[in-house]
Amino acid sequence: MPGLMPKKWRWKWAAASLLIAAVVAVLYFRFDEPLRRCFNGVRAGVTLQGEPVERLFRHEVEAIIDRMARQQGREPVNAEIDPVNERIIPELNGLEVDREATLELVMKAPSGMKLMPVYRELLPEVRWDHYPALPAAQGNPRKPCVSLMINVAWGEEELPEMLNVLQKEGARATFFLTGRWAEKNEALVRQIAAAGHELGNHGYADDEVFPELEPWGMASSISRTNEIIFDAVGSYPRYFTPHKGEFNKLTLEIVSRQGMRTLLWSLDTVDWKKPGVDLMREKITHNLAPGQIILMHPTADTVQLLREILPWIKEEGLAVVSAAELLDPGWQQ
Repeated sequence: MPGLMPKKWRWKWAAASLLIAAVVAVLYFRFDEPLRRCFNGVRAGVTLQGEPVERLFRHEVEAIIDRMARQQGREPVNAEIDPVNERIIPELNGLEVDREATLELVMKAPSGMKLMPVYRELLPEVRWDHYPALPAAQGNPRKPCVSLMINVAWGEEELPEMLNVLQKEGARATFFLTGRWAEKNEALVRQIAAAGHELGNHGYADDEVFPELEPWGMASSISRTNEIIFDAVGSYPRYFTPHKGEFNKLTLEIVSRQGMRTLLWSLDTVDWKKPGVDLMREKITHNLAPGQIILMHPTADTVQLLREILPWIKEEGLAVVSAAELLDPGWQQ
């Protein structure tokens, strides 16, 4: 019949078709997955916490992230309350790998990106915010930091060199200023803040005994000092410390109503009594521990003490940070 292919050509066509099908099958099984990985997998050169993840499929990346999540993270640490001394040790937030956010980060990453997992913090059940009137005298001891509380009502002649020593050693402190001193030394107040240190409230005058003041007197002393500091540097203090550590429940309540926290100390140099650099250094080296707040003042001996003690503190693996950094419930320094 016209149009029919000769028998020998039909056989050749059938053989060619089988050969083409075989070649297509081989190519499919050999190159399909690489092609799919190229178009659907992670882009070339991407790593997650140093581990190569390029060309991996979504479910494969998910398995890696799950493994990392099981191996990493910290449980939250509750704030601890001392009902006898009416103090609190602040909490620490927990930390865990955010699986979904990390997965999306990896799958959308451009070629060559070096990625780290995305973390999220976990809030503990008991937090300092639940007890706004309780003072703290230290940070959480699991945080490898200490803080310097430098109370300033005098000693302005020693402050420039003290700031130089702190800057040289990369240490940040919290300077608690009396309002009266800050009024007379506004340039120094700005210099302290410009050097990256935190400013705290030490009441208006160094001779105030807060438990002996009327409620309006306490509130006036704190708010007046806050306004003086704000006028100098444009921000309000977050913390208040009373003279000689003297306070009562009404003091704590009034500080709390100002939106502030009362801060005390756990290690006192007693430098105002001029015990000498050797005794102060010995006291710190024998008693220092993570989370402590060290009380000092701007004296010549204290400046020398800082020259000697700050390098030692760093050698002990502790960072010298502001009160806000020490008391922050996050793990980041």
